[in-house]
Amino acid sequence: MTRDFESVLANPDASVRKGDNGDRMTNAELADSLNERFALAGPDAVTLDVVRQWVAWDVLPRAQAKGRLPGKGPIWNRDEHSLRRAYRLTELRKAGVRRENAVIVQAYVEWGHPDFDRVRGALRAEFSKWRNQLNRDHTTFIGDDGYRGLSASRKRSIANQLGPLDGRFVGTQFEQSPEVYAVLANLARLAAGDLNQTKQLISKALEQLHPNFRAIIPIEITDLIANSISGLTGIPDEIEQSGEEAIEGATERQFRIARYHVRLILMMLRKASTVSSIADLDFYSKAILNTLSSISQQISVGGWVSTTFAQALLVVCRQSEFQSNAIS
Repeated sequence: MTRDFESVLANPDASVRKGDNGDRMTNAELADSLNERFALAGPDAVTLDVVRQWVAWDVLPRAQAKGRLPGKGPIWNRDEHSLRRAYRLTELRKAGVRRENAVIVQAYVEWGHPDFDRVRGALRAEFSKWRNQLNRDHTTFIGDDGYRGLSASRKRSIANQLGPLDGRFVGTQFEQSPEVYAVLANLARLAAGDLNQTKQLISKALEQLHPNFRAIIPIEITDLIANSISGLTGIPDEIEQSGEEAIEGATERQFRIARYHVRLILMMLRKASTVSSIADLDFYSKAILNTLSSISQQISVGGWVSTTFAQALLVVCRQSEFQSNAIS
């Protein structure tokens, strides 16, 4: 199961070519091979130091000595498994995933990592970096009167600090009301607001995405979305049960459960284009799948994956706490 998932997720088209058997595959030769295969040059090129970093970060196995050449030292070998990982790491490098923490998180999600403490630290650093960027310069929040009780100027202020919607979604079924964005941002930052009203907003937003969503998606999805957002981007010193707190306190088993769900999400993203070609699909389903397919590469790496992982971990930790309280 793990091998099948890895082969699909880690670029199904990047099969090992005949002759790429790893013979005499030193780190420098691997770098040259990757640059040739992916047409990389200049600052994007894989260098000897980059390969050494991957090995030091425990995301790429070391080359193995397979015999010796008279007077020339060991024959270094990299097997097909190692080459596939090198191919995927090169793809990630092309996509901008180059920092140690970002690479470790991505590797853990896609094929695992031997050092759990290192994974936890990497995820915490990556998620905190994204959260701080998202929360920067946010000074206006929804008060006790709720969004609809705000003045027009405060609503504009909240909309401005959240930033504009991606142009690809403007004027489509994906564009939601300013209230939806404001309420969800408030829920993520402060875990505040009327939860039932928030769930109603989420339900209405899903109906806009697909008018028949109630018939094709379990009603519990609104609870799941609200639960994964509430407190996600909060500061641990300001609120309880934030995303960062979940990362800090989760067990290795909870990490594995969250990882399983994130892998499922990534797998579904990869299959979106194939499913969208089904002739009997309605307009709304096709639009959703085609959009997911068009942005799948963007939201399958880097900060998107770290954030999705934090959301999954937050839900897993809250479910574990609920079950513990129910038993006691």
